[in-house]
Amino acid sequence: MSAKAFGFNQDELKLLLVAVRQMRRTFTQPRKSDPSLEAYASLYDDLFEKLRDMAGPLPEQVEDVIE
Repeated sequence: MSAKAFGFNQDELKLLLVAVRQMRRTFTQPRKSDPSLEAYASLYDDLFEKLRDMAGPLPEQVEDVIE
């Protein structure tokens, strides 16, 4: 399914990717010292991958921002 099928345009999808990427970064350090956060943090990892697949090819400048 495409982002369009879910009601997102490409710009909205890019914003979601950046927001989820930020949440993943938020969990980077805490998940190393608190194993109870791992399940929650991995949900963001999975969501990021799903959104990334929906986005398809991204311009290089956007790719650099989300990784």
